[in-house]
Amino acid sequence: MYLKKGLLLACALSFSTLSFGETETWSLQQCIDYALQQNISVQKGRLVLEQNRISTDQAKGQWAPSASFSTSHSLSNRPFTEVGYANNYSGNYNLGVSWTVFNGFRRKYNIEQQELQETIQETSLKSTEEDIKISVLSNYLQILYAKESVRIRKNSLQTSEEQLNRYKQLYEAGSVSMIDLSQIESQHVAETYQLTVAENQLANDLLQLKQLLRLDLDQDIDIVTPEFTADQVMEVLANKDSVYAAALASRPEIAMAEMNETMADLQIKSAKSGYYPSVNLNAGVGTGHRNHVDLSGGDQLKENFNESVGLSLNYTIADNRERKSAVGKAKLNKNIAVLETENLKDELKKTIESAYLDAQAAQVNFIAAQSNEQAATSAYELTKEKFSLGMKSPFEMLSEKNTLLNAQQQTLQAKYSAILNKEVLRVYQGLPIQIE
Repeated sequence: MYLKKGLLLACALSFSTLSFGETETWSLQQCIDYALQQNISVQKGRLVLEQNRISTDQAKGQWAPSASFSTSHSLSNRPFTEVGYANNYSGNYNLGVSWTVFNGFRRKYNIEQQELQETIQETSLKSTEEDIKISVLSNYLQILYAKESVRIRKNSLQTSEEQLNRYKQLYEAGSVSMIDLSQIESQHVAETYQLTVAENQLANDLLQLKQLLRLDLDQDIDIVTPEFTADQVMEVLANKDSVYAAALASRPEIAMAEMNETMADLQIKSAKSGYYPSVNLNAGVGTGHRNHVDLSGGDQLKENFNESVGLSLNYTIADNRERKSAVGKAKLNKNIAVLETENLKDELKKTIESAYLDAQAAQVNFIAAQSNEQAATSAYELTKEKFSLGMKSPFEMLSEKNTLLNAQQQTLQAKYSAILNKEVLRVYQGLPIQIE
């Protein structure tokens, strides 16, 4: 009896925890949109994208000439001189411009690499967002499954309570034995415990969703509960080959891998550009002045005004194999990038095949589970009726009831497994999620 009271108290506490405070109801699309806004990885990805854009602008700026201005001033003192002036002051002013005329196309390739890196980061951000969508979808469906499990357990417990109350009356009237009453009480305690387990699982799934959304700990949430028909569960799946072809064309991770191959090609070209000479153009103007000169300051600046222009060519004859090594490494990186692309395509194919087979198996299991549940329901109703007439023992009735509960759980598992894998296939095809 103490165990029974303890389980009832735990159930009550669990229920009060779920219903405490104001509860917000979220749809799947609201969950996805909010998660994409709040997710730290997405926020970091956006900041990295801004960094890449700055780097691209910096690379483009290398085409412009650089200009600099310098000035120097000096003051000297000779306190013991007997010739000339004890104090001397001079100033110089120089303005210089430098421009790289040619550096083996390195600027061009650097700009192309930076622009490509910017696109890669944009695609990486999309990949992160796709992963978040699938995580939220999976968690959302898990909550729906848990909610239905709680509903089934509550209905079963209500029936169990009615049976227990009736058997107590029969026992007090002397119509049933203590053994029969004990079996009913044990079943009631077990079902109370199972309801508590189901409610705790629901609470845990909701907590995981809150963590995905990065909500406050004291914020209670619930989700919209859509109705899924058997036709939706048994919807015809797209052909595996068509799903794979669509995924190759739409999945961001495949696009990133192919762009990494292009990046490797640019790195090879950039490494080869080291074999070219570099040509630089320099120009400048300058002037200066000093004290103790007969000319005024303005006349001195005019007198000392000078202009310069120069062209320099630089070519590295020997560099201790640095250029050759750079080209060799760049070519190896290209081979690695190609293998990475092939590996990602293989992994994508495995993922799609697995989701497809899981969806197929879940649909087959759903049909079988529905038939099994119908048979278990009929068997339980018949046994319950005979039990009320004294033609079946409590053990037989409870056995049929547990069979029905297991059949209902199997139907739920098949149902939500089919829906999840069907929606995952849609995501991999680049199609919107259909759950509303």
